[in-house]
Amino acid sequence: MTPSPHQLSSVRWSAIFPWLILVRAARVSLMVRVIILALLGVAATHGGWRLIDSTLQGSQSLQSLERAPQISIPLMPERHEPPTTFNEPVIVSARMTTGAFLSAWHWLGRPFGLLALRPTLQESVTLALAGVWSVAVWALFGGAIARIAAVYLTYGETLGPIAAIRAAARTWLAAIGAIGFVALAMLVVALPLVIAGALLRFDLMVLLMGMAWIVALLCGAIVAILAVGLAFGWPLMWATSAVERTDAFDAISRGFAYLFQRPLQLLFYVFVASLIGVLAQVAVSAAVTATTTATHWCVALGAGQGRTSDLGFDHQGVSDDVDSVGEIGAGGIEFWTSVAQGASSYFPLAFFWPAVTAIYLLLRREIDGTEMTEVVFDEGESFRGLKPLTPTASGVPQIEGSAAAPAPPSK
Repeated sequence: MTPSPHQLSSVRWSAIFPWLILVRAARVSLMVRVIILALLGVAATHGGWRLIDSTLQGSQSLQSLERAPQISIPLMPERHEPPTTFNEPVIVSARMTTGAFLSAWHWLGRPFGLLALRPTLQESVTLALAGVWSVAVWALFGGAIARIAAVYLTYGETLGPIAAIRAAARTWLAAIGAIGFVALAMLVVALPLVIAGALLRFDLMVLLMGMAWIVALLCGAIVAILAVGLAFGWPLMWATSAVERTDAFDAISRGFAYLFQRPLQLLFYVFVASLIGVLAQVAVSAAVTATTTATHWCVALGAGQGRTSDLGFDHQGVSDDVDSVGEIGAGGIEFWTSVAQGASSYFPLAFFWPAVTAIYLLLRREIDGTEMTEVVFDEGESFRGLKPLTPTASGVPQIEGSAAAPAPPSK
């Protein structure tokens, strides 16, 4: 029976709800290569922070930075003491779940966020260096993850980790330059305000500044716009580099335009990404917990509870009864267990970059009218999957680089 031309046979949900691409972004974040790149970025970031902290001798500013991204933030301090009256409510804890997306965003910008608290000079230098190091590290590893996501979400194919690192290295300067140019512009505009503030110590200058205060307000407005654009638009700038393969100025232009032209759409996409990130984080945490628990339980059946305790399975350290060879082996067990647990703790950093890339594609579609299947490839860039098709003289496309099919014999 031939179906009626007006009969509905299937529904393209992605066309009706284009933001479902964020679900595919979560699938990218679950790829082993993406999680490995995120862990390498975390290791490089922590290594640089510790080197900076030890070089400046005695600064404790970076100790709080090494905590893993927190998927919930406290709304009010916890109370541990008992209530004084029966009518007083007992508050155990009050926390708001932010999800993997927002927690990674907060973690990546934490050094610069602490700078806003006006620390001492030494702490300011330490935090500034830590922030610059974070930008340098994640322009490479975050850019590699974003490139994997860009190719997968648009072309349906995947890049290998080495190819992704090479692709990110090509736009590394553009990613750093996008943030650097905006920060430099903020400094140039804010410097006259700082000088004017110093001159306000004199009464005569107060009079003159009062007459020209409108100029100071205009400069302050420019600084505020640049600060908001940098704080909320830098992920879109890096997504631009991953998708479009352009320079820093194009990344700045698109980042600011997409942020200020579609703020409500951006807020909606961030909300959806946060919800999906919560589910993805729960799945990863459950998988890691189940894996480590099952491994320790099965090993304990063979080795015995006492032996596993001696090897430090109970997190109490290796027993003195274990010789040096056993200590090395126990160290290896602890290392790989920490890697597995780190995949859960730092999963937000694996989820953040694919989600940002998907949000960029959505905003590009709404503002520029560009299809979400378009991505720019570097010359000679290779990826896993079929090679592109090229037209032939006969009109039948063939795989690029393959031998041309022989012409049919003439009758």
